[in-house]
Amino acid sequence: MTAPNPFQQTVMSLVKAFRTYLWLWVVPTVAMTAVATVYAITKSTTWQASQSLVTRDEARGVGRQGRFDSTESMRASQETIIEVAKSSAVVSAALKQLGPPKSIFGTKKFPTDADVQAMQECIKIGAPAGSELGTTEVLYLSVKGKTPEDAIARTTAICDQLESHLGKLRNARAGSVTTELEQTLKLALADLQKATDALSTMEREVGRDLAELRVLNQSGTGEGNLRSALNQVKTEIRQRQSEVETHQQLKEVLIAATQNPDELLAMPSSMFAAQPALKRLKDGLVDAQLRTSDLKGKMSPGHPLVQAAIQGEEAVRQNLRAELTAAVGSCDTDLQVTLRQINSLTDQQDDLQERLGRLAGLRAEYALLVNDVEQRTNIVQQAKQDLAAARATESSSQATSLITRFQKPQVGDSPVGPGRITIVGIGLIGGFMTGAGLVFLVAPIGPNARQGRRLTDFLGLGRRASDRKPAAPRGGTIVGRRSEDQTTARRVSDVPQFGRRGEDQRGLTAEKPRLRREDDDRPAL
Repeated sequence: MTAPNPFQQTVMSLVKAFRTYLWLWVVPTVAMTAVATVYAITKSTTWQASQSLVTRDEARGVGRQGRFDSTESMRASQETIIEVAKSSAVVSAALKQLGPPKSIFGTKKFPTDADVQAMQECIKIGAPAGSELGTTEVLYLSVKGKTPEDAIARTTAICDQLESHLGKLRNARAGSVTTELEQTLKLALADLQKATDALSTMEREVGRDLAELRVLNQSGTGEGNLRSALNQVKTEIRQRQSEVETHQQLKEVLIAATQNPDELLAMPSSMFAAQPALKRLKDGLVDAQLRTSDLKGKMSPGHPLVQAAIQGEEAVRQNLRAELTAAVGSCDTDLQVTLRQINSLTDQQDDLQERLGRLAGLRAEYALLVNDVEQRTNIVQQAKQDLAAARATESSSQATSLITRFQKPQVGDSPVGPGRITIVGIGLIGGFMTGAGLVFLVAPIGPNARQGRRLTDFLGLGRRASDRKPAAPRGGTIVGRRSEDQTTARRVSDVPQFGRRGEDQRGLTAEKPRLRREDDDRPAL
């Protein structure tokens, strides 16, 4: 005899259960199919229109042409556009532009918070499929509507209000930036004026040496007028000191020549540069001596010509002595004049050195003031440029837009979401699965169906406490039995009959007295 196939038994019991409990699965199937059909007939269709937008950055620099500096700046700009598109202000303005819907309940405040919230749920904006924000300049704005025309009108209204509010946002931001830059420029001008006043005060204190101080600050080792004058004075002092030495040597020679005029003959010609008369007398004395020597070589010492030559030579000597006395006095005068010039030049040198030392002490403070004025001037120039750019942005915020519409709004070929047939099919399948689940819960299905048990009872799911078998006690003692039943054979009435139908339970109860009497006649083991 072949063993029964568990799968075949399960299928047969399943078919039998579905026949037995027909209304248990038919009713949910019909009910849910009817509900789905009513919903499919009464529900309104939803259409979706999409508008492609191209974003750009503000054209602040020559050659940028509105390009973004980085991916992060592009992503930040696109996220701002998304938030503005879904904001309550944009949605409320778009609803006002579209106008209130026709209603039989009369006029009411439009748009309400519920209308704005419902419209926000219909708006979707993001990057193209397969792209992320920041990787492309294109965005798609999608809006749902009851009809294709309604979806297109909503999309157009949202785009119009988005451009308008983005312009207002740029205007507000540029206005706040302009106000901040104006305050910055005001403070920068005040600081520049303060630094300029301090620099002007120092320059007035410097006075005539301002040019020299500027030269020291710019080059550090440059030759200014003051330094050139000092170098010239030092050169003149050295020249005068040389003249003093020359006059002193000449005076000594002249004093010695007054006693012996012949010593003038050994003097170099450079010594007579300041005494041209002495040079001529020296030359005359030399000529007289030559003539006397010549006559003495030809004639006797007593010859009248020789005597006349000797007298002429002596006369020249007398004139030379007289001239030497005058030359000594003139040399003293020249020496005093030269010494006074040296003293004057020394005073000029001291004054110039003092002025240069004072300028050197002011150089560090002056350099700090000049640098401070230059830095504050640069800050003022930068603030003016930023303020001009902010004012240009503020003036162009309402005239230009940072988003450009590409083509017209496009509507799909079919409504969004499942169709009516799909909804009815989903309701039919859902109802049938619900009914099948109820059948599985209440009907005994599977190989154990003959034992009157449900499948969930054998799987241990949702079993009653009476269906759980107690553990066998140690030593062979049955837990839960009466003491007189521990030594007797098991009676039919002691066997639990769980999971039986009500008429089976009553049959067992009716037979219970007869079984008990037969057990009483049986001898005890």
